[in-house]
Amino acid sequence: MAKDTSKKLTHQIIYQCYHRNFSVEGTFKGVESHIDRLVDLGIDILYLLPIHPIGEKARKGKQGSPYSISDFYGINPELGTLEDFKSLINKAHAKKLKVMIDIVFNHTSKDHPWLKEHPEYYYRNEQGNFANRVGDWSDITDLDYTHKPLWDVMIHNLEYWVKLGVDGFRCDVASLVPVDFWLEARKRVAEINPEFIWLAESVHKEFVKEMREFGFDVHSDSEVFQAFDITYDYDIYEEFEQYCRGEVSLSKYIDRLQLQEMIYPTNYLKARAFENHDQMRLMKRTNDVNKTKNWIAAGFMLKGVAFINGGIETLTDHLPDLFNRDPIDWTTYDKEWIEQLKTLIHLKKQPIFSEYTHYHVFDHQVDVLHIEYKNADTTAVILCNVNQVDETIEVSLKDGRYTNRFNKKEVVVKDNKLQCSSDPIIIID
Repeated sequence: MAKDTSKKLTHQIIYQCYHRNFSVEGTFKGVESHIDRLVDLGIDILYLLPIHPIGEKARKGKQGSPYSISDFYGINPELGTLEDFKSLINKAHAKKLKVMIDIVFNHTSKDHPWLKEHPEYYYRNEQGNFANRVGDWSDITDLDYTHKPLWDVMIHNLEYWVKLGVDGFRCDVASLVPVDFWLEARKRVAEINPEFIWLAESVHKEFVKEMREFGFDVHSDSEVFQAFDITYDYDIYEEFEQYCRGEVSLSKYIDRLQLQEMIYPTNYLKARAFENHDQMRLMKRTNDVNKTKNWIAAGFMLKGVAFINGGIETLTDHLPDLFNRDPIDWTTYDKEWIEQLKTLIHLKKQPIFSEYTHYHVFDHQVDVLHIEYKNADTTAVILCNVNQVDETIEVSLKDGRYTNRFNKKEVVVKDNKLQCSSDPIIIID
């Protein structure tokens, strides 16, 4: 987190929207038709994947990757017009919903005009050819930030979108772009909107190590946090995946969660998301509704910012295709789950989650995420039964009867112990 990042951001709910596959229309208008529903759900920030024109050369799939951009100022005609985008922003703002857009500054498409007009903006390999540093990104060419004139060009582009009314940037593979660039960009943007929100797609720790071994400058989360309010949770994502595959115990994941408390500054914020457009649906990993709900509850209750991937309302296991039209099937909308999701969103806005003096994730050597927050007046106890085990957990509550805020059912603490249930247990006392 940057020095001026407020802990209050932890109450904000980010909703990722892949506009192409969010509605049958696959347009800004299609997204706009969902705004009232998202506001009713309790969403604070609508995050849109890249909205710009997509390159034709080496295109992936029929529609191409939205991360292969041929014009940073343009609008992908597939989505609509600039006026349509302004209309979306205006309707969102009228409902007090912020709009965040995806910024892809590590690279461009292979047919971006700059390749001819400003070849000095681009990275070249040892053979002197335009190239990218990550091998499987075959449809893009990397930019070269050692060429300082590029900085002003890119920051000017950011200023354009901020003046248009955008409230935040999610910055693609931010770790591959110099931190000093992001610091300068943050400073310049703050002159227009001091409340602007910066979310970094920081990268897996294994990726950092690998790229550095190839001789590339890749920043760790600790470095990226200097310029960003929120970073991705990829620094511990491998342990999550290993647990889901049955390769390690939950203790290893909990150990990484505990480590975050020691290696980052006090006001660090992580985007707690177990699925996104790059990662498979939670239902695909768990094949179990209750396990999925407990993981999602953990994403809300762990220290950080809750991040929802569009379509999770349906509890689907299908992740829309990134490169082709593949609309979400909203006919499987689960009303009971929607009310539970609303409850999680409401609870995330409770003061204890930013005004705590103590925060702990406990390891009981069982498949339960036990999270607690405390201050002088309030204790929050959360048990997320991510593997549906029959366990009794010692908690920091006096014996007595309490209400599980997730499902409004009564739970009993006896001998300072609480019996796990199939639902998440959330007590705020």
